[in-house]
This record gives sequence, C-alpha cells and structure tokens, in this order.
Amino acid sequence: MLIQTPHQEGENILTPEALGLHLQAALAASKVQVSLYGKSWDLNKICYKSGIPLIENGMIERMIEKLFPCVILTPLDCFWEGAKLQGGSAYLPGRPDIQWTNLDPEQLLKELGPFASLEGFRELLDKAQVGQAYVGRPCLHPDDLHCPPTAPNHHSKQAPNVAQELNGGCHGFSHKFMHWQEELLLGGMARDAQGQLLRAEALQSTFLLMSPRQLYEHFRGDYQTHDIGWSEEQAGTVLRAWQRRFVQLAQEALPQNSSQQIHAFSSTTLDDILHAFSEVSAARVVGGYLLMLAYACVTMLRWDCAQSQGAVGLAGVLLVALAVASGLGLCALLGIAFNAATTQVLPFLALGIGVDDIFLLAHAFTEAPPGTPLQERTGECLRRTGTSVALTSINHMVAFFMAALVPIPALRAFSLQAAIVVGCNFAAVMLVFPAVLSLDLHRRHCQRLDVLCCFSSPCSARVIQILPQELGDRTVPVGIAHLTATVQAFAHCEASSQHVVTILPPRAHLVPPPSDPLGSELFSPGGSTRDLLGQEEGTRQKATCNSLPCARWNLAHFARYHFAPLLLQSHSKAMVLVLFGALLGLSLYGATLVQDGLALTDVVPRGTKEHAFLSAQLRYFSLYEVALVTQGGFDYAHSQRALFDLHQRFSSLKAVLPPPATQAPRTWLHYYRNWLQGIQAAFDQDWASGRITRHSCRNGSEDGALAYKLLIQTGDAQEPLDFSQLTTRKLVDKEGLIPPELFYVGLTMWVLVLAMMTVELFGIMGFLGIKLSAIPVVILVASVGIGVEFTVHVALGFLTTQGSRNLRAACALEHTFAPVTDGAVSTLLGLLMLAGSNFDFIIRYFFVVLTVLTLLGLLHGLMLLPVLLSILGPPPEVVQIYKESPEVLSPPAPREGGLRWGLSPTLPQSFARVTTSMTVALHPPPLPGAYIHPASDEPTWSPVATPAASGSNNLSSRGPCPATG
Repeated sequence: MLIQTPHQEGENILTPEALGLHLQAALAASKVQVSLYGKSWDLNKICYKSGIPLIENGMIERMIEKLFPCVILTPLDCFWEGAKLQGGSAYLPGRPDIQWTNLDPEQLLKELGPFASLEGFRELLDKAQVGQAYVGRPCLHPDDLHCPPTAPNHHSKQAPNVAQELNGGCHGFSHKFMHWQEELLLGGMARDAQGQLLRAEALQSTFLLMSPRQLYEHFRGDYQTHDIGWSEEQAGTVLRAWQRRFVQLAQEALPQNSSQQIHAFSSTTLDDILHAFSEVSAARVVGGYLLMLAYACVTMLRWDCAQSQGAVGLAGVLLVALAVASGLGLCALLGIAFNAATTQVLPFLALGIGVDDIFLLAHAFTEAPPGTPLQERTGECLRRTGTSVALTSINHMVAFFMAALVPIPALRAFSLQAAIVVGCNFAAVMLVFPAVLSLDLHRRHCQRLDVLCCFSSPCSARVIQILPQELGDRTVPVGIAHLTATVQAFAHCEASSQHVVTILPPRAHLVPPPSDPLGSELFSPGGSTRDLLGQEEGTRQKATCNSLPCARWNLAHFARYHFAPLLLQSHSKAMVLVLFGALLGLSLYGATLVQDGLALTDVVPRGTKEHAFLSAQLRYFSLYEVALVTQGGFDYAHSQRALFDLHQRFSSLKAVLPPPATQAPRTWLHYYRNWLQGIQAAFDQDWASGRITRHSCRNGSEDGALAYKLLIQTGDAQEPLDFSQLTTRKLVDKEGLIPPELFYVGLTMWVLVLAMMTVELFGIMGFLGIKLSAIPVVILVASVGIGVEFTVHVALGFLTTQGSRNLRAACALEHTFAPVTDGAVSTLLGLLMLAGSNFDFIIRYFFVVLTVLTLLGLLHGLMLLPVLLSILGPPPEVVQIYKESPEVLSPPAPREGGLRWGLSPTLPQSFARVTTSMTVALHPPPLPGAYIHPASDEPTWSPVATPAASGSNNLSSRGPCPATG
C-alpha cells in the first residue's frame, strides 16, 4: 500500500503534479524484482488477478494470460497513466509489443476477427464492460509522447480537471466489476454544496498480491519451478522478499526536497514489526530483575547487622525469578504458544506480583512473638500470613483464568500463562521461601553478618532488647493511664525449686505519661520492655552498637505514629470519603469517554516510517473490509433467504460504505443467481423459437443448452432426469430463490472496593484516551485479582485484631503498611521496565494501565479501606491468648498497695500506653534465651511479670533454673 500526503498539512493534492509524483512512486514500486531460487520474480508473476478466462484458441489464450492485468486499486486508474503500472505484454506478428498503454481491446478484436473465431471472448469483454480499456481515458500529462490519440485530451493538450475525473471513484480495466470508490483512493475530501469533489489531502494505491497458497498452486507443475522443489513455504518466502523490497523502493522514490511524502506499508512489514515485538529484550529483563534485587536488599537491610534481612530479600527475588522461569517452561511444555504479551509483559508483571508475598512473609517473620521457640518461628509466621498469601495468589489465578475467557488466542494464551506462572510462584513462596527464612533465623540466632554469613556480627552485644510482650487484651477500657515502673531486680537460683527467682523491691518510680501522638484510643501495646544487662559491665569490654535515630524509622513506625493517627481522625475520614467519592464520580464520567477499538499505531514504535504510514491511514483512510463467513456444514440451499436478508441489513448500516446502488457489494450468491437467470432467459428464447425441444438441445445456444441440462436434473440417484420439468420449473423462482435440488448442481458448475477500582480504572482509561479492546478487557478482569493484593492483608489484619474499630484499623495499618507498600513499589519497579519499550502498545495498554491499577490499589487499600473498616467494619473473628496459657488476655485488675493499672477519676478519658520498664542486674549464669553466644537451640522460657499472688508489693519472675557448671 502507498499513501501520499503533502508536507504542508491541508494542501490540496488533486493536481496533475501531485498525481505525477504518485505515479513516480507507484511505478518504482511496481517494477520491483527479486531473485530467489535462481528465478526472477516481479509484480506480474505474484500479483492477484481476477481470473483468466479459458479460450478455445490457444494462441489468443496465451496472449491473454500474459496481458491479463493485476488488480491495483489506485487513483491513477482514472487516467491513461494507470496502464503504466501493468507490466504484462504480448507479441503478435506484424505489430509492436502489445501493452496496456497501447492496447485497445475493441480494435484488436476487429483486426483478429478474420483469422479466429472470438465471439465468446468478445461476449466476455462486453459483459465486463472493458471497452477501450485505458487508451480511452484522459492523460495526466497530454504532452507525453505516448499519450494515445484516443485519449479525450490528446488533441487539446489541456491538463484534466483531476477533482472532476476522480469524483465518484475510478474503474479498473473492467467498468462493471472493478469500481474503486472514492473513499478507497482519496482522504481528507472536501465537497461543494452539490456534493461535487473539490479537494483532497491524501492519495492511496493498493497492490493486491496472491497468498502463499495461491502462488504455490499457480506455479505448481509450471516449467519455471519444476527444478527447485517448489513448495508453499518457498512461495511465502518469495512474497515476503518482494514486499520488503517494495516498501524500501517506494519510500525512496521521491527526493527529500519534494513537496509530497510517500508512506509505504505491506503485510510483511506488519509481520516483521510483530516479530520484533515478540522478541525478548534481554537487557530490559536483566535490568528489571537487578533493580528488583537492589530494592529488595536495600529495603530489608537493618543497622543491626545480625537483625538485617538483605540476604532474605536477594534470595526471595531470585526465587521468584526461578518460579517465573519454571512457570514459562511449564507453559512451553503444555504447548501454550508464546506471543508478544508473554515476552514483553509477563516476566515483569509476574516479578512484581510475586515479590509482594516475599515482603509480606519477611515482615511477618520479624514480628513473631519473642517467646516463640526457635523451631516454631517459621510455623508461627505461616500461621499469621499464610492465609493472606493463599488468598492473593488464588485470586490472581482465578482472575487470569477468567480473563482467558476472552475469545482471542493471543490474549487467552497470555492469561493462561500468567495464571500458571502465578501458581508456580505461589508454590515456591509457600514451600521454598519458608526454608530460606528458617536458615536466616539460624544465622540471626548465631549472630552472623547479613549476606556474608560466614563472619560474626560486630554488633553482637551483651546489651539486648526483648520485644514488647502482650500483657493485656486490646479491648482495654478507655481511660487507662500511662505508667512506667523502673525497678532494680536481683535474680538468684533456688536449689529447691530449680527456678530462677527475680525479686523486685516494693518501691517503684512512676513516670508521668508522655504526650500520646494519637490523642485518642488508638495504640496500647500493653506490653513491658525489659533491658537486660550483663553483670560484668566494668570488667571487660563489650561491643555495643548505638543506633542512630533515623535507624529506628521504618514504614511500620511511620504507619503507627504518623499515618494512622492522621487518617483515623474524624475530619480525615470525611475528607477521604469525599475525595474517593469524587474520584468514583469522575471515573464514571470518564467511562463514557472510552472508545472501542485498537489502533495499529499503538503497536508500532513512534518515529518510524511504519508509524507514519499507519497514522496517515488512520487519519485519511480509516475503513476496513468486512466479511460474512459461513463455516462447514452450512446449508446454503435452504438458507438463501437468510443470507439475502443479512446482506440487506449490512446495506442499511450507517458505517457501511455503499456503492452507487446504495447497497452492499454483491456476494457470490448474487452472481450465481444472476447467472442462472441469464441462462434461463436464453433457454426461454430457444424454447420459444423451437431450437430446443423436449428431446433435444443440439440446436440451442450454449447458455440455453446448459439451462436445459440443469432443468431436467432431479437430484435423485434412482431417477436423475425428469424432462417434464422443462416447462414446470425455473432455475430461479419468482422470489429470487434457487430450488434446493438444483442449488448444488448449478453451483458445481459455477464454483465493590474492587469494583470501585475496576470502575475507576475504566474511567481513567477514558481520560487517557485508551480505547476499549480485548487487551484492556483482560487487564480489567485481572484487576479484580490484582486488587486483592492491596486489600486482603488490611482486611485480614482488621479481622484478627481485638479492640475498637479505630484500634483494629490502626493495628492493621501498622502491621500491613510496610509489606503492602513494599509490594506496590516492587510491582511498580517491575512495570518500570515496560516504560522503556519501543512500542506504544506496551506503554499505553500495559505500563500505563497497570501502573494506574497499582496506584489505585495502594490508595484504596491503605486509605479508603481502613476508613470504611473503622466506620462499618465487622467484629473480630479471633480471641488473643497467651502463648504459654490458654487463658484469654484481659487487663490486670487494680490492687491495693501495689502498682495500679487503673485510672484515677481525675484523669482525662483518653487511652494511653501501659509500659513496665525493668532494669534487671543478673549474676552468672546468663539468662536463658538471650542472644549472647551462639547456641544450638533456643529455650522456650520467657519471663513475664505478674503480680504476687498474696497481694504483696513484690513482683517475681520464675523460670527453669539453668544448669551451672
């Protein structure tokens, strides 16, 4: 295909000069030759031809075969110059070479009439309305020496009115069957009040080629291909090579300083683009995975070398990469074809989704209760987060399996591959990654360096910190005061009871409550912090690590002390609901702006010649062919009326481009019916004149005799002929239908939050100008599963926490803010590599849409969902209990003379933190469970401060007495 546009936008292109440049480019392209398999292939050999008629005269038949023109839809066909694109030629003795530039079919038949019987051929030309072919059409340049004398402007030497000649379209060599409508030739047309064409901004020429199958059949058994092992694959190679050369020469046909520009394109060009589009960019894949490795390592590093988890992050990303590779390998083993979406999108999308679960498990592993035995840490982690990981992964798989319902093979393959890859990643995360966490736990227990686990950590100090232990239920009544008791404890071992007894004096220093950052009932860990000091502080040097203030900051800290207090205030809730309501309304409006369709310009890289062609085609020639296809087993004979009615409905559609008869182009069934009506008319004439009788058709015309043979057919194998039907039936009845018994005989002779996210994503597509096609539909369906990644963790955390709705929402944010944020960032990093693609298709339909989906999921999961849960959330589904005791946690009751855990009536109604801080000086042996020296196992004992049973002021902590040596 060739499209010509002016360099200056809006310039009229309907001038002899502009069409002369179009002829120059089309002529250069039509003369393309390629040499393959020792043969030369030009346009005349590989172009599509409407069908060469069979002539009894062998010499005339060979001449017609050489001259028969290619089907070329071009505005040049309105002029004599259109004949220059036809490359056929023939030779007759005593005449110059016969070409379409000098061929007058009517004159040729007159000259050959005395030497051969050409009545059948003459009748064929008359029916096709060939006339004088090209020599009877005006010349664009009447000064051309080869302009025939029969041209209307040959003698006047006046340039034709191009707009007037092109008005209504052009015709090929057959006026009846080859009508090229204006819309196929001209773009950007303007008309006057009477509908006459005035100007246009683009010209288009289309060269039709044979398919590989047609080319193979055409030359099979031919003397030109008998020695090369001719095959359909070779035919396809010839066509592709010719098209590549065609595009190259057409684009180079006009000089750089020309006022016009030529855009060339072919089906092979599109195939080459899609092939390049399907190639895996190793640099982007490696870069994306290295970027993810760096982020995972950095985000899980800690200032305390022994407590850092950088190696876990590296191992997790590598594990996900292996899971993606194994998933794609399984897809190949199952025979699921790879395509552009698989190679360009899936590796990064699967990486971003898979790393989310890695972050979730790693964060949960660091938050395991301090009293949990070493051998139970992994099980405790999976107990807390396994449900979330399973829910997200299963939702992802279900969403992609649902997207596979889209009846497009490439997108169905992509959806199935994505579901399989997610399943492999789920198996790896649940079966292999816990083993990685267990190995890292052993490293931390042995105080080894992160990553370089062969070396001991320089931060392994005798000063250790045991994380807060839950002392009370989160449903502590409003109004508990903040209390810090600092006591000096002495521990000794009782020989009788074999227990360590820690004796606390009755006096305690009460620290007034600090200002609560929440100013509300939100956070009360209800735990005690104990700093355990070794006794030999002054006798030997100990390696200590003083952490910087910034080292204590992390996402959980931010969620606890800044984000949740701000988000869960009343005015913040109202603002969030209003903003998200406005976003939903705006998205609903944007949904009305979404258009259907997928433009090829989105698939081709910008700045290329192919993109320039497709942009011009979309602007000036945005039309395409529509085919009505019937599959095997269709009963044409009894379904004629339905086919004719359906054809008529096509004619009434607004978007259908009608021919001058205001109806859709005729189908083969119309031509078949017309042919039967024609031979029926010939039979009627011969019957009326007596040339055809009941018993003989020898004296009738050829068409009459053929109708005679059809009319006597019954379709019954027992009695195939019935001569009485000659006068009682017609080949086509009054309603225009062919009798079913004659049909095939004659034919053989003729041949909700998630819903909000989905709605908002759909609406934003409208604002971004992304059209609705099968690709966004797949992402919209998959968004339901991907969105679960951002909501299920917060919802599950809310359901498994006790307290008021505000407290539970805040706790859910505290524990899930970091992994959800890390998961979103990892997904964005995976998608970031898509932004470097050369194809707008990848950037617009995958990078932009998936990025918007991730951001919407993050906003809805961390802002809207906590607000809705704090207002309308359901009650908790679990009851929190001690690890060591089946009793339900409850706040200690106030006791006289001891430390009071209640509220003085004069205190304000606020919920504050309850903390017991004890400084305990220990004598050897060291406290069991402390990370001082590497140990093979971790004792299960954990000290818990409890009030004395007798009501005394002493507090004691008991545990198994360690063995002494």
